[in-house]
Amino acid sequence: MGPLMATENRRQTLLREIGIQSWFPRTALPGAGTSHDIDWVTGIEPQPETVTEAAGAQAAVAAPAAAGDQIPASLRAALRQAPAPDTAPEARKPAAPVDNAPSVAQTPTSTQSPAAAEAPALTDEPALEFAFSWFNVDKRLSVLAMLPAGADRLSGPCRQMLQRILLALMPQAQSTDWHEHTFHWPFSGDLGLPTGQQAARQAVDGFVARRLREQPSAMVLILADQTPPFLYSDVAGSGEDHDGKLSVHRQFGFTMLRTHSLHAMEANGELKRSAWQAMQTLRDRLNRGAE
Repeated sequence: MGPLMATENRRQTLLREIGIQSWFPRTALPGAGTSHDIDWVTGIEPQPETVTEAAGAQAAVAAPAAAGDQIPASLRAALRQAPAPDTAPEARKPAAPVDNAPSVAQTPTSTQSPAAAEAPALTDEPALEFAFSWFNVDKRLSVLAMLPAGADRLSGPCRQMLQRILLALMPQAQSTDWHEHTFHWPFSGDLGLPTGQQAARQAVDGFVARRLREQPSAMVLILADQTPPFLYSDVAGSGEDHDGKLSVHRQFGFTMLRTHSLHAMEANGELKRSAWQAMQTLRDRLNRGAE
């Protein structure tokens, strides 16, 4: 086995190890035709034959004579007296350079495709500051409560209100000591991270994914005065309003219901009635799941 064959066998082995199958045949396939003839180019220019016009003229005179043809004496004498041309072949002149041809060194090269060059640069619009708290209640329900500006977590009265709401929705709940996970955007400290809407959406998705790994939930109660754009759609500020309506998360698939925020209901007690009415759909689902 020669070195080339050993190298080829090693290459095929490595390709198979990474899952790449080579389909190049190593033997003649049944029914395959013969290969085409290939003219190999050696790169050596053929030398031109040095045939002079005088030799051609003498051959033209001698050939008919050998064949026995009759040539007039006047024509034979004229051919013999004709001056012999220059036997040195004319030197091949190099091709004149083209002035308008661009130089290789002067021609700019670009590795960027035309589509990429014409595509406009995508900009990520800056996202507003926001914060929320997340509670894993059980496998059926979790809570996302938006925090007011400047708040680190839920206040004592808001947390007590949330406990009463959850006990009304789930009378069979055995514990009311739910751990509060908070999310603040943008992240504290100058970490050099992007702060746009797309970055905020990805950060929220990562936070929610971690919470769902800790405790999967089929439904999420969202307590927010406005629809959080990072939960409902891919376009922030799209005008969607899901107040009191059930919807499904675009990625994780859980059912969501939004109503008033806790701090808004604490400031305005009249909002509690409308919020409780909106939660009846969620309450019916929880009761059916408990049966």
